[in-house]
Amino acid sequence: MADTSEVTLSRSEYDALKAKADSKPAPAGGDRFDDRGFKTTEGLDEADTNGDGHITNGELEMHLEFKRKELEDADAMRDAQRKMAWFSLFGMLLYPFLVVGVEIFDKDTAAAILGDMAGVYFIAVAGIVAAFFGAQAWAKGK
Repeated sequence: MADTSEVTLSRSEYDALKAKADSKPAPAGGDRFDDRGFKTTEGLDEADTNGDGHITNGELEMHLEFKRKELEDADAMRDAQRKMAWFSLFGMLLYPFLVVGVEIFDKDTAAAILGDMAGVYFIAVAGIVAAFFGAQAWAKGK
């Protein structure tokens, strides 16, 4: 025969038991269970868009699509930065040839202007290239 007796607790006893249960460390492997007994996974809190504590398949698919787009955007940004750095580097290497080419065509004024701009141009482009490669090295070291 099943025991059908009731257990009564005072509010302080209940609060003490609840605090003890809440202070238990998570089981090994990262599995946690919410108040209703549903298994939760670390890092998916933002996937629960309606805040009910349960991640539906639709919410999970939307979260995964958002993360996929986030990775694609980061990849596109890195590609754009890489292209900018290489374009700047090639411009820096081709700049002297431009000055010589203008000088060959007897455009002394243009050659003088390009020569005067060279110092500022090289420092600016070197800053762009150094920032790119420095950011890459810092990201790898993180």
